[in-house]
Amino acid sequence: MGQSIVIKDKMKDRLIVLPLQPEKEKAYDGIGLGIHFLLGNVMAHHTGLKEFWFGWRVKKIFLKKENLINYCRGNDPPLDIAKLGKEQGVRYWLWGNTKRQGNMVLTSLILTDTKEEGKQWKTDLVLDPSDPLIEFRKGFLAWLDACGLSFPDEQVAKALWPEQTTLKSLDLLGRDLKTYYLHSSWGDTTPLDSDLFDSAVSGAPSSYLAHDLKGWVMYKNKDYLSAEESFLSAVKINPNGLGAISGLMWCGVYTQDKDKAEKWAMIKADIRGESREKARADVKKRMEKAMQ
Repeated sequence: MGQSIVIKDKMKDRLIVLPLQPEKEKAYDGIGLGIHFLLGNVMAHHTGLKEFWFGWRVKKIFLKKENLINYCRGNDPPLDIAKLGKEQGVRYWLWGNTKRQGNMVLTSLILTDTKEEGKQWKTDLVLDPSDPLIEFRKGFLAWLDACGLSFPDEQVAKALWPEQTTLKSLDLLGRDLKTYYLHSSWGDTTPLDSDLFDSAVSGAPSSYLAHDLKGWVMYKNKDYLSAEESFLSAVKINPNGLGAISGLMWCGVYTQDKDKAEKWAMIKADIRGESREKARADVKKRMEKAMQ
């Protein structure tokens, strides 16, 4: 993998991971979205890139919720990624599709560089849930290296936590994630039915991703105590889980617990090799804004 290079955050490029689409003319399942969530959590550890999550731009990429639903089902026309890259200020777009092969999934990935017009890389990787998705991610990191986006050496192990899951649980996780995106992005003010999100956790109780998503559901419902419990369960499985650690920081912000918010913000800064001083300053700004 690549050596660590310190780059100011404002100078870093963004990469976004789109939902992976199912094979054409096949029945919909949530596996593509589950793998999308996995890869998004992997890319959060790439300190050569600016931290960036698909959930932050859902509504700007898909103007109507029906567009997102159809895209996740593999039915909508292809996205104009070159145009979106310029509009959204996102240089790299990771997308592709999935195909079930017995108890494994063939994942075809495409990385498009919208700054270098027409430049893209392709690979096929096999995801085997009997391995805690380690070999799949190792293959993914090796491919990024070949694409010129090498993971910094000190971040590699953080991206390879054991993710204990099954294809059924990935399916449930992806379906739940789609529900969460739709609810969060189109202004639904009614609480999410948290019971609907229990199946992914019960199906894979040692899955970091399942506990993390459940935490964000409870956070969206403003049930910060339950959100914190789910995020802590996630961090127990994966101590470097940036999504859950961010969730714990935000729970501290909205419960006005400055010490807790600062604690988790600094842990996140340490994991990404960023400034603790800036992390504390950001918490102060967020808590002031939350009180307005």
